[in-house]
Amino acid sequence: MKNHLCPALLILGFIVSMASATAFADDVPDYFSKLNPAHPRILASSQREAEVKELLKTDEYLQKLVQNQLLEADDLVKTTNTVEYIIVGPRLLSQSRKCLKRVLTLAGAYRLTDDPAKKAAYKARAMKELEAAAAFKDWNPSHFLDTAEMTAAFAIGYDWLYNDLSDAEKELLVNSIYEKGLVPSLTHGHWRKSDYNWNQVCNGGMAMGALAIADALPPEKREVANKIVHLSVTTVKTAMASFAPDGMWKEGPGYWQYTLLYTTFLVNSLEASLGSDFDITKFEGFDVTVYSQMAAATPEGGSFNFADAGGGIISSSMIFWLADRFNNPDFAEFERYQLLKKTNDFASLNAPKPRPNGGIYPTSVWWYSPKRADLSKMKLDFYFRGAEIASMRSKWLDDNALYVGFKAGGNKVNHSHLDLGSFLLVKDGVRWAVDLGADQYNMPGYFGKLRWTYYRLNTHGHNTLLIDGQNQNPNGFAKITEFQSEPEKGYAKADLADAYKDQLKSVTRAVTLDRSNLTVTVKDVIGPRTKDSVKTIVWQMHTYAQIAISDDGKTATLTQNGKTLTATIASSTNSDLKFKVAQTTQTEIENPNKGVSVLAIDVPATDEEQTLEVVFK
Repeated sequence: MKNHLCPALLILGFIVSMASATAFADDVPDYFSKLNPAHPRILASSQREAEVKELLKTDEYLQKLVQNQLLEADDLVKTTNTVEYIIVGPRLLSQSRKCLKRVLTLAGAYRLTDDPAKKAAYKARAMKELEAAAAFKDWNPSHFLDTAEMTAAFAIGYDWLYNDLSDAEKELLVNSIYEKGLVPSLTHGHWRKSDYNWNQVCNGGMAMGALAIADALPPEKREVANKIVHLSVTTVKTAMASFAPDGMWKEGPGYWQYTLLYTTFLVNSLEASLGSDFDITKFEGFDVTVYSQMAAATPEGGSFNFADAGGGIISSSMIFWLADRFNNPDFAEFERYQLLKKTNDFASLNAPKPRPNGGIYPTSVWWYSPKRADLSKMKLDFYFRGAEIASMRSKWLDDNALYVGFKAGGNKVNHSHLDLGSFLLVKDGVRWAVDLGADQYNMPGYFGKLRWTYYRLNTHGHNTLLIDGQNQNPNGFAKITEFQSEPEKGYAKADLADAYKDQLKSVTRAVTLDRSNLTVTVKDVIGPRTKDSVKTIVWQMHTYAQIAISDDGKTATLTQNGKTLTATIASSTNSDLKFKVAQTTQTEIENPNKGVSVLAIDVPATDEEQTLEVVFK
């Protein structure tokens, strides 16, 4: 094979490879002794391709998914721009993801069409993208997610287009995967010890690369690839344990989707290539993890976006795969329902239009499940232990249903905010109490010492109690101590004392959703202050609504999108408490919280226990 790296890098790679081979030979099983010699064997096997094409004959929904992918591929064929080596902050990630999405779309279309001319066009355009990325000096291994996602793109390109690749093209892709993906993973592998999304993403990308090219490598390099597969199937289990006990991903719904995408990439590729998932899918909570996303899906088409998550609709192709994996039609029906909400023109089976931001991810075709269920019979209230997240709703399959999400858990969790006790409220198709979500990752110290100075991440920016303008305990943990789900109501109560341990002797918050009169009640029991210097407790709720406060200050009327919601101070130890309107504050480098107001109540701290109950109707 012709190498595409400079001599110094080749020597370094060879040294690493040989050292690795020597160290690994005695204690690592030969995974490739059972390697499927055929291509494709990454992500979607030939058998799965045959199943999709058979189902395609009769399933109108799948037909539209395929039509959407072919339309997107046709559009890509017409484009001339390719990925570029552009580092933003510490990341090449946007370019890696662009390459992956384009290769998945084009190589998938290549597999789905029987038209020789289109096949050639899709293959040629995918190779143009891959050749551009192959010319990069590296795939930015210092931020290894970038390398992992680019390796996944190359693995899919090599494996899915294999039968029509020239020897030179194969050589280019194999060398790129090995030199820019596999070898750097041996010296940039800190993520193998993590218990969050980096683990699955990086292990998934590396395993895909190793499995795709294993039989194209000479013995010493094959040994490195074998070791990388071994590391993937063993170290990924550290993060898979985080699904326990009941499937909620503590980093929030956005990172659930990211984590699951690469977990599914990994499992599919292992099974198609080696015939086993090595028990990766048997971890506690993984079989029911979709319920955590169903619980976080809000009626109007958004999500309960705690942590560094956006508030967009929950719709993920992996949910189809999990439906088949665990024979759960609830999951497939939920994903179908969510995807129809995401693409309104798709609902009536009119020809969908490709969406610039990727409204339908290409893997929806390969993981599609036709299983059906009646979501109206789903339970209405959920509580997830460990993560300490609760959600309640008045009804399923109703865009105007009442919904509340309640956040307890830990402030130390990766991507967490200082938000214990925060809540999100949706009614009549309007999001009234909002979580502002993440801010710009490239701001100074976003994942470091300055994290808790930023408004959207600290306690100021959340719908909870703010005491003397100070943040919650960054190491605080809040457990949901009571949870009830009855026909007429859902109820959850959290102990927030650890969040305010240096300010209050005790504090609890209880949230009730009453389905009989469609109200939500937030009740706080605020214990005595720990010291006289603690002066003011602020109850706060962020909203995009216009706020009008009654003359006595006891009622606030919120107006948004032609709908209204009233908030009432229903009971309080202090009869002088009144609503007020405050504004958000942020520095120039932070995202402006345009249109956001804060409905607030100032509560003087005392040496006695106080109660405050706010009812939304």
